[in-house]
Amino acid sequence: MLQRLRTLFGIFFFLSLVTLGGGLAMLPAMREEFVRKRGWMTDDEMVDTVAAMQSMPGIIACNMGVLLGYRIAGIPGALVSLLGGILPPFLAIVLVAGLVFRLRAYAGVGHAFLGVRAAVSALILYAVVGLGRQVFSGKGGAARGFTWAVAALSFLSLAFLGANAVYVLLAGGVAGWLLHLWLRHHGEGKA
Repeated sequence: MLQRLRTLFGIFFFLSLVTLGGGLAMLPAMREEFVRKRGWMTDDEMVDTVAAMQSMPGIIACNMGVLLGYRIAGIPGALVSLLGGILPPFLAIVLVAGLVFRLRAYAGVGHAFLGVRAAVSALILYAVVGLGRQVFSGKGGAARGFTWAVAALSFLSLAFLGANAVYVLLAGGVAGWLLHLWLRHHGEGKA
């Protein structure tokens, strides 16, 4: 157990240290660590954990550390993952915040940050595509069409109507429950 806690702390400390752009930018590396490399979770469990993490208030990276750490090693795992995840940004803020603001005035540094933001956008897109493949490659029939419809309506609501993400998540959950009831009523789903 102690070795697993050390590993969790190390993973979250390292990812927090080298990943710019927040929790979503960490997703590809976390999937690599927890699903592929260590086999601590399946892809489905990772998708479920990310969905739960995004529906919770607070900082995404912290939520991710708590949820994944708890899933792997209980409350001690949640605590060490959270500590590992918040320590690097805390130290960076304390040590270099003033320096960063002074350096941004130089054009070369400003362009470097522009490049970093573009790379972070690519990391987030990569995570979305990977998670999307997992979600959309599942069940066929009504469930597959339902998944695409909910995803499309959610995207349109968020992107063009300015819908609140919490309400979109709640509506998706209600829609999924209604699909379950419909499938059960028609003998197509498991009760």
